[in-house]
Amino acid sequence: MATTPRASKHIGKNQTSIKAENTSSILRTIHGTNDISRADLVRRTGLTAPTVSRIVSFLVEQGVVTESPGASVGVGRKPVVLHFNGRSRYIVAIDFSWAHVRTALMDLGGGILDHTERTIDPKGSIKTEFEKVLETVQELLNRHRGVKVIGVGFSAPGLINSEAGVVISVPNFPSIRNLQVRQLLQTRFGFPTFVINDANAEAVAEKFFGQGRDTSDFVLVHLGYGIGAGIIAGGRLYTGNFGVSGEIGHTSVDRRHGKWCDCGNRGCVELYAGLRGILEDASAQIGRQLSFAELQQLGAEGDAKVLGVLKEKGELIGYTLVNLVNLLAPQRIIVTGQVAALGAPILEPMKRIITERCYYHVADQVSITLSSLSENSTLLGAMTVVLDDFLENPYDFLTVQEERRH
Repeated sequence: MATTPRASKHIGKNQTSIKAENTSSILRTIHGTNDISRADLVRRTGLTAPTVSRIVSFLVEQGVVTESPGASVGVGRKPVVLHFNGRSRYIVAIDFSWAHVRTALMDLGGGILDHTERTIDPKGSIKTEFEKVLETVQELLNRHRGVKVIGVGFSAPGLINSEAGVVISVPNFPSIRNLQVRQLLQTRFGFPTFVINDANAEAVAEKFFGQGRDTSDFVLVHLGYGIGAGIIAGGRLYTGNFGVSGEIGHTSVDRRHGKWCDCGNRGCVELYAGLRGILEDASAQIGRQLSFAELQQLGAEGDAKVLGVLKEKGELIGYTLVNLVNLLAPQRIIVTGQVAALGAPILEPMKRIITERCYYHVADQVSITLSSLSENSTLLGAMTVVLDDFLENPYDFLTVQEERRH
């Protein structure tokens, strides 16, 4: 009886694409596993020993993978184990927001080699403000001319077409309309550039480095000046058919009499339960304008007026997340952002509403947790978007000119 050849699963693919697919499989396996041997790679990937050996040798030659003696197992030579070398390449990560642009040179393991920051004026011209982005990148590259940079990750709030590399609009930043971020950065610096919404960036960061590492379906909810979500489904970021998804902050909670939102809708929840809305209502209750630090302190001290505002806002966020849970039934919700940093006074009423109101008690199966990542999570996410593509398409990066082009 004739046997089916091993390569039959690759019918329709040329040798180049098969090689790229196999290299990605090996690189992802090494990246996700500590101290793995070539024999383990053969078992895990299903590839032949010669194929594994050839690809591993290439990755070691490139410096992306390193080798070292492993622990002894019985009598005989110690096995040689492989490690992903995060410091072999670097990525420029950019966090662009209403208040600042932060830029970091990060290794593939998430470590920050260097960083810089500029203040942003949301009422200024985009030409002037985006020049600050270019300045921060140039500053870092000038200080570290010897490092191998493989790409740029750019994260921003608002409506973003990641496929086209365009920031369509940013709420409360009126001069941003269809900003060609990828084109501007690639033309200036020559590196592959990835553009992503900030909540999506944080979701990818959680998948690689945070609370999402052990689950394939979760939602990252960012509670800040705006409210947004990054959706990981089947282990992959879901961005929708038009590059737009997770805009839960634009769920209308008062469609008849609510405030008008920049998005064109009326009564969007982020106008009330985003940080700006919380500060406005808490300040009105106290009788003076509060800063975020003062709001946080009054909440911690148990001020009844502030706690009343936080309870109301937490419940409002909870009702919004009930819709999300009923629609997606994720395994986990990971919460981050300045509003989440207000702690129990806002998170407890949010969790209570989700538990009480979800369809058929689906919420009982959904874990709700705070992000374990630092305040650099958006930068980490911008970096990780490039890292993910590097692991998927390593030859696109390893064959790219690694010195800056002007």
